[in-house]
Amino acid sequence: MTGFIDTFTLGGPGPTIAIKDTIDIAGHPTRAASRALADTPPAEQHADVVRLLLDAGWQIAGKANMHELAFGMTGINDYTGTPVNPQDPTRIPGGSSSGSASLVGLGAVDAALGTDTGGSIRGPAACCGVVGMKPTFGRVSRRGVAPAVTTLDCVGPF
Repeated sequence: MTGFIDTFTLGGPGPTIAIKDTIDIAGHPTRAASRALADTPPAEQHADVVRLLLDAGWQIAGKANMHELAFGMTGINDYTGTPVNPQDPTRIPGGSSSGSASLVGLGAVDAALGTDTGGSIRGPAACCGVVGMKPTFGRVSRRGVAPAVTTLDCVGPF
């Protein structure tokens, strides 16, 4: 399964959550599932949304795979692999938050975070048979998040 780019346990003992690879987790690199960012050093601090989850007792299970650099709607990634569509493994998982939707649909985690500029949460949610939401712009902090388009990008849940 390629829903995760990296697995680890952080926080807890609450529900499990996967974090899209555009969202900083201290001690882990944020590479946006891209070979071009393979040498990125680990993040020095958590994104605001990660800190809030940890403070609330959530357990981070790892970094979720994605369409490379969040620039695509298929979820196909030749570098890190394409996450499985839990509804039909012969079909694409949708993107760009493909790993997040896949992991929730497979029951590997209780929830996941993704980012959405033009459908990057909603598309994979529809493809993978899960619920995903793009919140109102500015409702969830993007501090510590690598947005594709800063005036449109939102962090949201699956």
